[in-house]
Amino acid sequence: MTAEKVDTKSKIMDLAEQYIIAGGYGAFSFRDIAEQIGIKSASVHYHFRTKGDLASAVMKRYTKEFASQLPDPMTSEFEPHAMINGFIDGFKAKVIDQKHMSLCTMLTADKEALPEEVRESLAVFYEVKLQWLQQVLSRLPTLSADEPKTAAVRLLACLHGASVLVQATGKEDCFEQVVSAWR
Repeated sequence: MTAEKVDTKSKIMDLAEQYIIAGGYGAFSFRDIAEQIGIKSASVHYHFRTKGDLASAVMKRYTKEFASQLPDPMTSEFEPHAMINGFIDGFKAKVIDQKHMSLCTMLTADKEALPEEVRESLAVFYEVKLQWLQQVLSRLPTLSADEPKTAAVRLLACLHGASVLVQATGKEDCFEQVVSAWR
């Protein structure tokens, strides 16, 4: 693929991600993206056969980028509490500093309308988060062998709940109130 085609493909994915974050899966069409870039919608179809293919590609890229930013959960370089706080701060940056929901949260809200390939990509993303959290939490001496999995689910649910609460109420201090027990 030529650099121009790769650049167009990246632009299409970037715009789709922005649209999803702003309004969910239904917030855009190939025509919207084509108009923004200044190409024909057939050119969008050249890169992505369907909207589901595009959203799935965006979710896979998001997952890859997210996973690459996570430190090795078993590294002795970082203390588990510091990694958990860093994870929490990542959510806080999206919700409070950037004032929007994450791509995965917006897609989750639209789950019933999503094509299967997007649902699968979304599930993989959540598994990446849960597995990483579980491994970090397994390093805490206060948790028994069975507890890290449950704790990872609870922490992730807490963070997503806090995100929705802040967006719904506009009360940014709710985030720290909700996550304070995890800090």
